[in-house]
Amino acid sequence: MKTLLNKLLARPEINPQTAPAPPSRSAAAVAARDQLVNDFFGGWELEDIEVLQRYRYEGASSAGHGEILDWLGIRTDIDFHAWLPRPASGPLSIRDLPVPDDQVHAETIEYIGLICSLERAARSGHHRFVAVELGASYAPWAVAAGVMALRKGFGEVSLVAVEANRNSVPKITRHAKLNGLLDVSNVDLRAIHGAVHVRDEPVYFPKIDTSHDNGAQLTLEPEAQDYRGLAYEYEEVPGLSLPTLCADIPRIDFLHMDLQGAEEALLQDADFLRLLDERVTTLFIATQSRLIEGLALKALSAMNWQLYRERPTVYQQNDRTPDVNGWTLRDGGQIWFNDKPRG
Repeated sequence: MKTLLNKLLARPEINPQTAPAPPSRSAAAVAARDQLVNDFFGGWELEDIEVLQRYRYEGASSAGHGEILDWLGIRTDIDFHAWLPRPASGPLSIRDLPVPDDQVHAETIEYIGLICSLERAARSGHHRFVAVELGASYAPWAVAAGVMALRKGFGEVSLVAVEANRNSVPKITRHAKLNGLLDVSNVDLRAIHGAVHVRDEPVYFPKIDTSHDNGAQLTLEPEAQDYRGLAYEYEEVPGLSLPTLCADIPRIDFLHMDLQGAEEALLQDADFLRLLDERVTTLFIATQSRLIEGLALKALSAMNWQLYRERPTVYQQNDRTPDVNGWTLRDGGQIWFNDKPRG
């Protein structure tokens, strides 16, 4: 696989045979890094741009003032991202392809994971598409999966969104309604208040406003500071294992997992890994640290899964917390394929 630097050096404008003063390899690397900033390791390939282009929504939309309208035609209440500037009138329209990111909440690799899950499910010939979002906030991925699955012609769509913050759970149905998913009979949506855990037992979750902070993590006991060294009040929430959450789901076409470090325990839990292997076909996992990246690589490769795309975590040690998951400056991500489920 060519590195991004090699691809840049292969471009005609910097080809030694055509350019009068070719940059040194180090100069080209510095230029690329200056331009790409935090996307230097990307997690996407040049061919992914063509894939994204195929799914750009060109139809009409009824998005209005106080909403975000994105490149997929998905409508989002701008209050869910309180830091964004509001236009004087009409929606905030962000129609550019999400490369290197969508300018709001997600990067290229996450959209590629979703699209791959749809295309893999379509090739399998299944009539039903199932998406599960763990650490859902307002369920941007479950809702996008539902909208795109309907466009792609799946006869049944099942969406499960699990969120530990009590105040965010109503936002899930609000977001689904805004995008028409509550108005069609062949879509089943479950918004679940709970924290994904290795066991079914009460855990604690910070009281937060997710429109400003989506980085909270469950804990078994309330502490003075969280894993990032921040002080919060906590509330007891249901801790739910993946086998419990998916007891009646024989096959999961897309599992999006963003648990702000709770993945560390899950990726070392035999029951969690067994269910992944038996039921999940496409997984996107947000990686909050190099530790979680390594645990995912070790556990999933041992089950003969295929790592399709990877974006390394950007982090730096700090003196606020000894927890390596609290050193994250920018989340990483991995897309994994598993061909074993047949349900």
